[in-house]
Amino acid sequence: MNYLLKLFVRLISVVSLLLALSTSGTSFGRETIAWGVLDFPPFQILNGESRSKGSFDGLLNLLIEQMPEYDHDVIPMTFARREEQFHRGEPLCTPGLFRTAEREKFLVFSIPALIHLDNRLVFLTSNASAFEGSGPVDLEAILKRQDMVGGIVNQRSFAPNIDLLVRQYANSKNVVLRALRPQQMFELMLNSEIDYTILFPHEAAFLGHQLKTLTKTKVRPIVGTPPYIFTHVACTKSAWGEATIARINKILLAKRKSPAYRALSERWYEDSDKALIRKYYQELLLPGQGKP
Repeated sequence: MNYLLKLFVRLISVVSLLLALSTSGTSFGRETIAWGVLDFPPFQILNGESRSKGSFDGLLNLLIEQMPEYDHDVIPMTFARREEQFHRGEPLCTPGLFRTAEREKFLVFSIPALIHLDNRLVFLTSNASAFEGSGPVDLEAILKRQDMVGGIVNQRSFAPNIDLLVRQYANSKNVVLRALRPQQMFELMLNSEIDYTILFPHEAAFLGHQLKTLTKTKVRPIVGTPPYIFTHVACTKSAWGEATIARINKILLAKRKSPAYRALSERWYEDSDKALIRKYYQELLLPGQGKP
């Protein structure tokens, strides 16, 4: 009788374990990749009518489709939470991240996955006369002007030369640094509370489409800013992360040359900028390419 009781208890334990695994969404015996995703339009769009139509969304969907041997746990999180989990060494991946020397200390990066055009100065069409010419603008000269107010999203990295100038003029009365979402800063400009801001060109295009104000704004390149930058898939630096990125690299190498894959980088850009993406795209395909 004791033997039967012990056997019954053991059976209940096994059934409980299987139920726990099934309800947690993890398949028994399969490895799970946790993906940290951000509400960062138009790279990643988690809400609204354009949900899942960002460039990082398209890349993540492709990777999930091409990696059926894994379970995939897609977790919306803030920038701060993602950074914290990476720093703690928790197993986590993200579909799009700019590569920096600091991040290389705790992350493993894929080969270049997507290409993005340079950050631009964004201003109202009605205020275009204040920004003379049509070529790249001297950002430092703009930041020095006391007759205009610039609004810049705080704690955001744009490009080395831009970041340096933002830090240098952070305390100027005519520079407003705020921890706002890009859309909020864009709306301040539409309401003429600031005269200009800095965004990626497809960010400005996306916001213009969303707010139906596309013809009300213009963008200008900034002197000294690289014409493009790559983003990479990144995972926590560990043996697990190395193995996961190795698998991802095989997928990227097999897919990156197709027009359908290149179109992921083109999402939300205006037609003239799509032509620039195609011009620079061959740089992404060069063997051993890392950063421009």
